[in-house]
Amino acid sequence: MQSTTEKRETQLALTWQCPSNIAIVKYWGKRENQIPCNSSLSLTLSNSYTEVKLALQKKETVSPVELDYFFEGQKNEKFSERVAKYMQDNARFFPFLTDYAVRIDSENSFPHSAGIASSASAFGAIALSLYEATYRLENKELDQEFYHVASNLARLGSGSASRSMFANWAEWGKNTLIPGSSDEFAIPVTEIHANFSNMYDAILIVEDEPKKVSSSAGHSLMNNHQYADQRFLQANERTARLAEVLKNGDYAEFIHIAESEALTLHAMMMTSVDYYLLMKPGTLLAIERLLEYRRETGIPVCFTLDAGPNVHVLYPEQYKDKVESFIMNDLQDTYKKVIFDKQGTGPVSVK
Repeated sequence: MQSTTEKRETQLALTWQCPSNIAIVKYWGKRENQIPCNSSLSLTLSNSYTEVKLALQKKETVSPVELDYFFEGQKNEKFSERVAKYMQDNARFFPFLTDYAVRIDSENSFPHSAGIASSASAFGAIALSLYEATYRLENKELDQEFYHVASNLARLGSGSASRSMFANWAEWGKNTLIPGSSDEFAIPVTEIHANFSNMYDAILIVEDEPKKVSSSAGHSLMNNHQYADQRFLQANERTARLAEVLKNGDYAEFIHIAESEALTLHAMMMTSVDYYLLMKPGTLLAIERLLEYRRETGIPVCFTLDAGPNVHVLYPEQYKDKVESFIMNDLQDTYKKVIFDKQGTGPVSVK
């Protein structure tokens, strides 16, 4: 239920910043209750995050959920309805909803429709904020269990958000070759070779318009996809393989997995019953030039894509200056703008 909380006295206020992430092995296809059809593994970003300010105020109605949701200073009724339903569906984790109305003020550090997973960072920050409120009202200190449950709660809002709970690299989805993995929450990937300990991600914004096909609609098309079973098996094998690659530092194998996964994701879209194409001419041109640059220089730079036209250029810190010069000088006609980001340290509670 919507409300007007501006004039009430705030009983509790807190702020979280939660980063987005870019999946290297892609999550594509889900079952009921946000359960993934395959495991996935992602790089947590640093500069691309959502900040959520949460305030609790005494309720004035008997409705199950009272919520005011503001995005960048403006009421966002559509997303507010989604968040209110999310809160009501998971009210057992937020017992304070019985007594308190909630106001959420949210903003992104990156432009809207920038090819960055805003639902992942948004629901990550929302889950962290709501669940910390439960802890604070029960006089509990944040602990390891807090992030475990928060990852599960974030997943229920946006599957990819489960991975944004952790620094550096994170895996989500039950995988028999990865101890501790689960469909209900993500886990950190902690055995990382120096080659992959400080990766950079330059996001080439080829197109900044909203996607014509939502990610939710795209996921649903995997339900009757002719290649679904083979794809899910492939993704699980690649997730386990990527975890090994991150441990042993094999640049060549990392590049193969990252780029093949990006193209496989778009191949699934193009071979769905209701097929569609999200890549643009600038996408293909940037990829072709990047591949040529890598062949000529031997620099271990590669690309990945999300479910859209924009290109994520991945490279180790030691090659930062050379790769960014290449992006600014040789790719400038392929994109509208570029966002430079890097491997991040996970969510931050802002005091």
